[in-house]
Amino acid sequence: MSVTLKKSVPILIVAITALLVMSDYFVVLPPLTDAGASWTKSVVTSLQNWGIILTAFSLGFGAVNLFFFHSKHISRRTKGQWMYSLWLLLVVVLFTGVGIIFGPTSSNYTWIYNASYFALSATVYSSLGFYMTSGVYRALRIKNTESGIFLVVGLIVLAKNAPALAVYFPSLGVAVAFISDVLTTSAQRGIMLGGSLGAISLGIRTMIGRETGFLGKLTEEEKGGTIG
Repeated sequence: MSVTLKKSVPILIVAITALLVMSDYFVVLPPLTDAGASWTKSVVTSLQNWGIILTAFSLGFGAVNLFFFHSKHISRRTKGQWMYSLWLLLVVVLFTGVGIIFGPTSSNYTWIYNASYFALSATVYSSLGFYMTSGVYRALRIKNTESGIFLVVGLIVLAKNAPALAVYFPSLGVAVAFISDVLTTSAQRGIMLGGSLGAISLGIRTMIGRETGFLGKLTEEEKGGTIG
């Protein structure tokens, strides 16, 4: 397959689509319809609708692929796997059948969901409590200055959530409020700003063809190809 079809055309599609979506947010154009929508708004709405349609088809294709993949394990009696594959397909068929026949908001579907999913979720989360306790113990061990600060802050927050200590030491509330409202908020905003700048940089690299990870595996010659 030529570089044009394998790299240049997908990059052009991504770049044009991204520019249209961004222009709808940042560029004010005169309306072309009675509803007050500009041509970019109409195009972006159509693109979003097509995205929803393609997502639905992708989910359907994924379900079919799921059946083929696990059916092979069942037919081959793959050791340590085929029983789980059989159980997975039975659950998928059961939920899909009940949802199609009675509707996803029916009492039958709701009962199956609540009786199975909620109970299993509670079981999984309760078992995770042991791993979380072990992780907290390893994280709060003092190895250096940073871990010491982490230990002190963690103990202050834990002490604030203990009713008895909160009553006898009301000043803990002030310390916890400062940690959550000032220190934590400042750090979160810094992380969000860094992540946003990284996303913008990745988007620009994708539009100009410098980031080709979404195209799949390319040869070195194809990676070095230019648009056009």
